[in-house]
Amino acid sequence: MLARIALVMVSLELAGCAAIRPPAPPPELARAEAAIRGATQEGAGADRRAAMHLALARSELAQARRRLSVGDLEAARWLLRRAEVDAELSTLIVREAGLRDAAGRTLDQASTLAEGAR
Repeated sequence: MLARIALVMVSLELAGCAAIRPPAPPPELARAEAAIRGATQEGAGADRRAAMHLALARSELAQARRRLSVGDLEAARWLLRRAEVDAELSTLIVREAGLRDAAGRTLDQASTLAEGAR
């Protein structure tokens, strides 16, 4: 009888601990964090426009974490999607700037070659 009572008490304690465990983070969290890391690695901080979107993405990520901490999953997921998109936009802005620079250098080289051929 005493063993049954002890077993019930242990079971209730374990169930209580399981109920306190916070829910798993949504998959959008990992995607937003990865997009922000990617933008940072691409050098988004060095370009004014890209840095603005990267800062916005970081702010949205922080807001989403606060929403998650109070259990507002829907708002957090929405903010995480926005953070991911802003970070991706930041990456694209940096890449576009690099492509524009490369195109300008190619045009300069073509002009130099054309002048030399005359």
